[in-house]
Amino acid sequence: MPDDWIRQWGDAALREVAAPVSAIDDLLRRRVRRMTDLLLEADGAGLAATQVGFLRRLFVYRETREDPVRVLVNPRVAEASREEEGFEEGCLSFMAVTVEVRRPVAVRVEAVDLDGGAVTIDAEGPLASLMQHEIDHLDGMLTLDRAEPAERRRALAVLLDEAGQARSATSSSASD
Repeated sequence: MPDDWIRQWGDAALREVAAPVSAIDDLLRRRVRRMTDLLLEADGAGLAATQVGFLRRLFVYRETREDPVRVLVNPRVAEASREEEGFEEGCLSFMAVTVEVRRPVAVRVEAVDLDGGAVTIDAEGPLASLMQHEIDHLDGMLTLDRAEPAERRRALAVLLDEAGQARSATSSSASD
């Protein structure tokens, strides 16, 4: 099933632009429950639907480990501050590396919840970074795309090294 695992760097689904959610139904609620389980299992802060191969505009997130997981359907950044800051961002789709990106310090995100009710979140600091990170996923963008060139090269080197090590481990275990 497409929503049983978190897609990793290099998977084409991560570059797809998600379509708007047109109906909130039981199938969507089941997918959100599975995404929530995956987020908690991975001990993550956010998980976009594209990261599990579900190409719809929604994500699950939690502000802290103690907070309940929430869902935003059809989220969009309605307003963003002019002031930017560097944020060190991790990603469940490439756990081997964090990437520093510059983003607006504050955003207003508009969406709907699983009951179809309007949601507005005024986020600052790390929560603003998280919101923008997940919405980027829905637009087929990764933190690597927003990083400065030197930061991108550093992160890619780590990811390519990890990929090479994974291939070596697979090759040696296949020959055992």
